[in-house]
Amino acid sequence: MSEELLDRVIGFGRELRDEGLPVGTGQILEFSRAAAMLGPADLYWAGRATLVTRRADIKPYTLVFDRYWTGNYGRRVEMKEVIERVRGVADDGGLEGGERGRDVTPDAERASRLELLRTRSFAKLTPEELSELARLVARISLAVPLRRSRRRQAARRGAPDLRRTLRRSFRTGGEPVERAWRERRLRSRRVIFIVDVSGSMASYSRGLLVFAHAALRSSGNWEAFCFGTRLTRVTRALMRTDPDVALARAADEVLDWDGGTRIGESLKQFLDRYGHGGMARGAVIVICSDGLDLGDPAVLAAQMRRLVRLAHRVIWLNPLQEQAGYRPIARGMAAALPYVDTFASGHSWASLEALADELAD
Repeated sequence: MSEELLDRVIGFGRELRDEGLPVGTGQILEFSRAAAMLGPADLYWAGRATLVTRRADIKPYTLVFDRYWTGNYGRRVEMKEVIERVRGVADDGGLEGGERGRDVTPDAERASRLELLRTRSFAKLTPEELSELARLVARISLAVPLRRSRRRQAARRGAPDLRRTLRRSFRTGGEPVERAWRERRLRSRRVIFIVDVSGSMASYSRGLLVFAHAALRSSGNWEAFCFGTRLTRVTRALMRTDPDVALARAADEVLDWDGGTRIGESLKQFLDRYGHGGMARGAVIVICSDGLDLGDPAVLAAQMRRLVRLAHRVIWLNPLQEQAGYRPIARGMAAALPYVDTFASGHSWASLEALADELAD
């Protein structure tokens, strides 16, 4: 699949999200693979099979598809006409190959390549493969979890809105015939990514920062920190458009890369400088570490107790979980585990993507 077509496919997923359809990152990747293997005449059905999960979403999906791929705005058309226009766009070069798109050998290999990079452990990826993965996923938007704010807005159902109901009753002689309702607004919840870049995490830390880069490019509600023996904020460095440049800038700012690990002291720095200032309050904290701490486990346990009082949810990703028979018996891991809401692996892009979709839901 060409870079131009991949951008258009991802843009189509964003259009569906803006329309209110629950389209996840994994669904967009499935649609990308299906679009690579099928011809343009099958593009509508490929998207409908991978992006639509509810019967009620078929109509808005069709309207967005017609508007995005064919440039039609509001005029009712038959599906045969839509397919013909998509085929015409393909013949003009907007999509690859017209009926030649059914020659799936190059595109199928590309789709298989993407799937291989998604599922392979970060520890087994070469630097070139990590760069390739970073370029592929940099265009994908990662959703952030939502929370209900204290502010309310007009709605079709919910709690009675007495003020608007009384105002409307003036039209009907004081009788509350037309009732009004309101509900609490939804706001994005902050997600804070704290990545261990010590020597024991060297095989995974770059891959985890690839995910952090994609997340930060998707939403301003993500924050990223790195730690070894001390804490470094790398949010601004990872906001660079080019993933290779962003990771290089982050590596330059982190002076203790590939050094020792002091998780408790690093969390204390985070809470003292940022957490109690409001950043961690009500946020989702994602700590990525193998738990091999050189510091005092009592310090780590004390900081985890402070953290859970502020955060909405604490998630610990330990890439060592990909190893068969792994047990969290390291001193640091054992001290932190009682305060963790979710203990999962983060050894591959697929596992991180599943976690992001879970948080968004």
